[in-house]
Amino acid sequence: MKMDLFIGKPHKYANHGLGYALSHEMKSDFIIDKYAHLSQPILDNGADELGAGEGGMRLAYLAGRIRPSFIILPDVLHKDKETRKRGEKFFEEMKGTGYHGWFMGVIQAKTLDKGLESYKWWAKSGMVDRIGITYDTQISGKYSSEFSWGNRLSFLYEIAKSGLYEKYDLGVHMLGTLDVHELYILNHYSEFIDNGVHRMVESHDTTAPWACPTRFNSQPHKISFGRAKSWERLDFDRIFSPAQLDVAYWNTACYLSACMIPKSKWHEYIPGHLVDHYWEDLAFERYYE
Repeated sequence: MKMDLFIGKPHKYANHGLGYALSHEMKSDFIIDKYAHLSQPILDNGADELGAGEGGMRLAYLAGRIRPSFIILPDVLHKDKETRKRGEKFFEEMKGTGYHGWFMGVIQAKTLDKGLESYKWWAKSGMVDRIGITYDTQISGKYSSEFSWGNRLSFLYEIAKSGLYEKYDLGVHMLGTLDVHELYILNHYSEFIDNGVHRMVESHDTTAPWACPTRFNSQPHKISFGRAKSWERLDFDRIFSPAQLDVAYWNTACYLSACMIPKSKWHEYIPGHLVDHYWEDLAFERYYE
């Protein structure tokens, strides 16, 4: 399964590639129009930042302006029943509005049984074409003790093991990340390819490459943050210095490699003149061998 990678970056640099529009950061007509011209944008309701995602007329208005490929239905952090309720309400409100894109539901359950039940509920609802699983899911399992960020991989493993994906064919979007190493393992370790986890994951979004002020760690058989995720949330109005851009492009190359994004698409994420330099001179091609 080829993964689509949506990288959130300051507005000034969101000029091409897959668009990631965070609803509460769409503060002006100029910004809204800019995201409307990006490729297949996702409209995120902002629950991770706000606690409860935006919905109603505000989200519907942005959907009409940006025309996203996906709208993440309004969700509430770690409150699955309220998330379903709000998601269903917004879905009904969007009927007849002329929106022709897809919807994404989010699982906010806290236990494995309820998480699997939530996946099944969304799959049978007829509302969504993809399901979002948060970076900080509280559902623990097989990999939770091995990795500090292992909860989500554990949950993905259980979805694959349960046969729900085989039955309903509802792909997964990974909402945010605690470490790029999670994406590297998912896309490079045969354990996750052989057990069916890898092919469930269709997309991922992150602001980490632009939010982290230091370079990620790139080793022969590992890509990771190389530090605690203790930086401030991304300032979407920020202007980067040349040195800061260098860090952001390096970190982006790390994500592209971790997610196995084909080299032919790298120019959508970093300046075209840097692609061969990163691929050959800085040896990022080794992650594809």
